[in-house]
Amino acid sequence: MLARFLEERLYGLYAAALALFLLLGAFVTLGTSHIVVKRVSTDRSLASSSWGAALLPGVVLAIGWSLLLAVLGDIAVPRMGGQAILLLALAEFLGAAVSVPAAQALQALDRFPQSAVLTMFWTFLRVSFVAIAFFVVDEKTLIAVGWALLLASVVAGMISSLVLASIVGRPQFSLRESRQISKEGFPFSLTQVSGIVLGDIDKQMLVRTTNGDFLTGIYSAGNRVLGLAATPLYAVLAATYPRFFATGAQAGLRGTWGYARRLLPAVAAYAAVAGAALFALAPLVDDILGDGYSDSIGVIRWMAVIPLIHLPALLAGEALTGAGYQHTRNRFIIAAGAINVVLNLALISRYGIDGVIVATYASEVFLLGGLIIWIRGHLEENPA
Repeated sequence: MLARFLEERLYGLYAAALALFLLLGAFVTLGTSHIVVKRVSTDRSLASSSWGAALLPGVVLAIGWSLLLAVLGDIAVPRMGGQAILLLALAEFLGAAVSVPAAQALQALDRFPQSAVLTMFWTFLRVSFVAIAFFVVDEKTLIAVGWALLLASVVAGMISSLVLASIVGRPQFSLRESRQISKEGFPFSLTQVSGIVLGDIDKQMLVRTTNGDFLTGIYSAGNRVLGLAATPLYAVLAATYPRFFATGAQAGLRGTWGYARRLLPAVAAYAAVAGAALFALAPLVDDILGDGYSDSIGVIRWMAVIPLIHLPALLAGEALTGAGYQHTRNRFIIAAGAINVVLNLALISRYGIDGVIVATYASEVFLLGGLIIWIRGHLEENPA
C-alpha cells in the first residue's frame, strides 16, 4: 500500500528511514524481550516483573532516540524533514518497546493464540490507519504516514498491555531490575543490530547515492515482497523460540541443533517452493504496485533464492542462542554484516542494485556456512 501510494521516490525515503529505525531499535529495546521469554519460559511467576523491567527503559529510550533523530534531520535520512522523522521513529520505536515484550511474554506463557492475535491486530491497525490517511488526506506525504503509524502503535501498545495485565497483573517497575534485564539483553541487541546491517543497511547506503531515492524504492519494493513470502516461516521460528531455550537447558547445543535439524526439511521445502513461485509471479508487480516498479521484477527474481539460505541460517542461530552460545552467534552475524557493508561500499557506486544483490548473497552464504561448520566442529570436539 505504501509503495503504491507514495510512489518510488517517497517510498525509497521511507524504506531508508525504516532501515535506520530497525538498526537503532536494538538500542531502544536493548534485547530485553528475549530475556522476558527466557525468564518467563522457565518461571512464570517472573512475568509481571520481567515485563515491567523491559517496558521502562524501552519507552524512555524510544522517545529519546526519536527526538535525537528528528534534530539530526538530513544526517539521519537525507531529504526527509525532521517532523516526518520524529513521527515515523516514534511509531516504530514505541511499537517495539511496548507491544513486542507483551506479545513475547504471552508466547513464553504458552498463550500463542493471544500473542498471534495481538501481533495481527497491530498489523491490522497499521494497514487501516494508513488506508484512512491516504483516502482522507489529499496530499500523500510521509507526515500523514507517520501520524497514521504512530496512532496505530499507541493503540496496539495499550491493548497488548491490557491483555497481558489481565493475565499476569500490572507490570512491576524497578530501576534495578531494568538495569539487570538490559545488561542481560544487550548481547541480543547486538545480534539484532548485526542482522539489520546484514539485511537492511543497503537501503541506507543506496539512498545516499545519485538517484538514490528511486533506486531504494525499487529495491525495497522487491525486497518487501520476498519478506512477505517468508512470513509463515518467521511465524514458525517465533512459535518455536521458547522451545529452543527449554531444549538448551536440558540437552545443550546437541539438543537445540537436533531440534533445528528436525525443523529444517519443512523450512527448506517451503523456502524452495516460495522462491519458485516468486520467480514465476514476479511480473505481477506491475499490476499490484504500478508501472513505476517494473524494475523490481528483476530484484525479486534474482533474490528468490535468498530465503533458502537465510532461513536455515536463522535455525542454526536459534540453536546457538537456545544453548547459551549467543556471543558465538553474534560474532558470525557481525562478520557477515561487515562483509555486506564492505561489498556494498565497493559495488553500489558502480553497479547500483546489482551490487547490493551480490553483497547480499555473499554475506548470507558466509553466515550459513560459518554457523554450520562451527556447530558441527564443536559437537565433534565435545561428544556426548
